[in-house]
Amino acid sequence: MKRSLTVSLAALLLSLYSVSCSSAPDAGRATDADGFADESVVAPALAEAGRAETGAPKEARGEAAPAPAVMYDYGASKSLSGTSVPRGGAPSSSGLKAGFSDDNEQFNYFVGFLEKYSDVPHYGYDISERITARVLDSAGKPVANAAVSVRADGKVLASGLSYADGSFRFYPAAVGARSGSLELRASAGGMGASATTRRDGPRVVELRLQGPRTLPDPLPLDLLFVMDTTGSMGEEIERLKATIEIIHDNLAALRPRPLIRLGLVLYKDLGDEYVTSVSPFTDDLDAFRAALDPVVASGGGDGPEDLESALDDAVNRMDWNRGGLRLAFVVTDAEAHLDYGRRYTYVDAANDARARAIKLYTIGTGGLPLEGEYLLRQVSQLTDARYIFLTYGESGESEGGAEGSVSHHTGSNYQTDKLEAIVIRFVKEEVAWLSDTPASVDEDYFSARPVGEESRDETLGKLFVEAVGNLADYSTFRFGPEAPCVILPVSATGDGLGPSAEYFGERLVLAASEAGRWKPVERKELQRVLAELELQLSGLADPATAARAGELLGADLAVASSLYLRDGRYELFLRLVRVSTAEVLAVARAKIDKDLGL
Repeated sequence: MKRSLTVSLAALLLSLYSVSCSSAPDAGRATDADGFADESVVAPALAEAGRAETGAPKEARGEAAPAPAVMYDYGASKSLSGTSVPRGGAPSSSGLKAGFSDDNEQFNYFVGFLEKYSDVPHYGYDISERITARVLDSAGKPVANAAVSVRADGKVLASGLSYADGSFRFYPAAVGARSGSLELRASAGGMGASATTRRDGPRVVELRLQGPRTLPDPLPLDLLFVMDTTGSMGEEIERLKATIEIIHDNLAALRPRPLIRLGLVLYKDLGDEYVTSVSPFTDDLDAFRAALDPVVASGGGDGPEDLESALDDAVNRMDWNRGGLRLAFVVTDAEAHLDYGRRYTYVDAANDARARAIKLYTIGTGGLPLEGEYLLRQVSQLTDARYIFLTYGESGESEGGAEGSVSHHTGSNYQTDKLEAIVIRFVKEEVAWLSDTPASVDEDYFSARPVGEESRDETLGKLFVEAVGNLADYSTFRFGPEAPCVILPVSATGDGLGPSAEYFGERLVLAASEAGRWKPVERKELQRVLAELELQLSGLADPATAARAGELLGADLAVASSLYLRDGRYELFLRLVRVSTAEVLAVARAKIDKDLGL
């Protein structure tokens, strides 16, 4: 998938389930209805922490609470490409092809995105500092639904359940953490684990339980569709009606065997037929289809819709399962009405969903403006999900495009997947974490080959600028262009590769300087450092050694690279290493035509 995300967002598929149980706008939400029969499953520490991490409304804690401060100025909307976006109109034809953005993978990029477009109406939540607890069993398999808590100075700062991959993410700056030392605890199936770390320490902390994980059979799998049903969403509704059986049948065949329940939250806006309409989960596909048929698009008209009420209902009114997977797909072509002054905001809903291990995948369709994209991406990132956008069968780069001298390759490029296929893929990935067969991972790499009159130096310069950008965007640790980084010499891992390794290293240094993603550190003291470490150049590929060399050279970051010759092509593996912890922050891979080497 391309890293430079185009957002000429257009329509999508999905849709929904039946219409019942209409709710009034923001009217007396049940603050004790957390979606679980027993809140102790979500970790007893939630109450002890004052719900600081999950963002419960202050009135639920017995405090008077003014509406959060927010900017709102609903003028002419623009997409990220800077072009005006039509309101409420889908293109006349649709391939319903979807691209997606994983903002937890491209974490450094996403923090920059939030900062760059911070003038759009939104609620802030500081994610710039992120630590991930990873709960594993004694065999190293991820443990889902483990109760995790983060403590400092005897106070619980955050607590919640782990996702299917065993992860629970924590944002110290967002909850006002002051201590430099953090204690992480996890428990599941009568087993427990704990670890102590520092805020400036590793970004991933492992919590390993003493025995094997236990998995329910069948595996509960709840899929909720949260759907904007205003007048411009008719195509999306009809698309779900045509594809829900395909989605269901593909998921029913998975192993471990899932028990699938489908649910629906429909929403419009104040003054429409309803603000929200909630249909409970059901495992009866025929009942779901029968309830879906009467759903039609109507109402709306002013641009923003009441998405916050829909997210409130999605998180707090649905009877989510306790021991399985909980996934929602939020579909809209409009931003949220933040000028309603709701005390329970979309950020509160996302944080509560994260505490309960509910993933909120967000899907932007039909001319969604930047104001809508911004908050949808906040919601999906906070809940470990992804932001999906529709390309409507666009040509050129968004369709895969013609390969030039340098291109980015991944099996999930836009031309490969209809939206329903992406939905199925994401659910399969979640189920695979709980199986003994890992999910297949698309091969992701950059490639370079000679083209026309372009010189070898020009081609490699383009390649390494792309690779450097990839390392910076996908870093799990936030850094800016002033961070000192040293590009270490490329390590040759085979006879005769030395000259090409040296040449590629020189081009990489030049490209890193051109890219401007960090502050280059000179390598004039490198020979002294190698002598001090009693190393040859080939030893610098090891992250721990690269970190030590980077420290001696005065860098905060180091790029360590290894060169191989495979199947008649060079393969270059690049790792961005954080010097203070020796952890690998990001990796990139390049396949280079042999004619571009020496």
